[in-house]
Amino acid sequence: MRYQKYRVLALVLVVTCLWTVSAEAQGNWRPGDFGSWRFYMGIFEPKCDSQFWDDYFFDFDGSPSSFNDLVFGTDYLWRTSDYGGVLFGVSFYNGKSTLAYRDWESFDGQGVSHTASLGLSDLTAAYVLRFGRNSVRPYVGAGGGMVWWQFREEGYFIDFSDEENLPIFFGNYRADGLTWELFAIAGLDFPLSHRWSFFFEGRYRWSEDELNKDFAGFGTIDLSGVQMAGGFSYNF
Repeated sequence: MRYQKYRVLALVLVVTCLWTVSAEAQGNWRPGDFGSWRFYMGIFEPKCDSQFWDDYFFDFDGSPSSFNDLVFGTDYLWRTSDYGGVLFGVSFYNGKSTLAYRDWESFDGQGVSHTASLGLSDLTAAYVLRFGRNSVRPYVGAGGGMVWWQFREEGYFIDFSDEENLPIFFGNYRADGLTWELFAIAGLDFPLSHRWSFFFEGRYRWSEDELNKDFAGFGTIDLSGVQMAGGFSYNF
């Protein structure tokens, strides 16, 4: 399955990052000589590219953009040279949307709706290369990590097993898990002073997992998506 490939590739990237730090530490560079703490906020746009999501948006109004929401995080850039370093980070995202059945209404003509939420929290490591010493410094990188995810539904649903009455009931459903992710990163860093800089970056994250608990048997949930964010960096 594809998500098993993600696990292997993410593990290889994380090990490679740690090996790079160890190898370069054997030279003149010493840990803590220089680095950066970074704080950012932006938007995460889930891709929702799996059969589960296709079926979900077929039954309920909405689209992947319904779950676009804020993401925020912090990371530490452990520089191994003037042009590269290892980026350790954490981020948090929780997207919510109210969705209703496309083709069904209650007896009084109101939509039958529920609130759905997708939450992601990850712990990552990446190797980053930056270019130049000008007022604008581009950088690129790639890495992997682990992501804890949760998908929940709470609200009103139709019981289609009772074909004669089609009763409406209140339900609360949940699935969650821990899986691997891969991501690519590209951005621009704008130095404001010797200590501070502003940055803007984009990331594309690849991740998926098997649904479980109340959604067991529903297949794979795609957790991939695009992240655009900006923030400040404290350099030392």
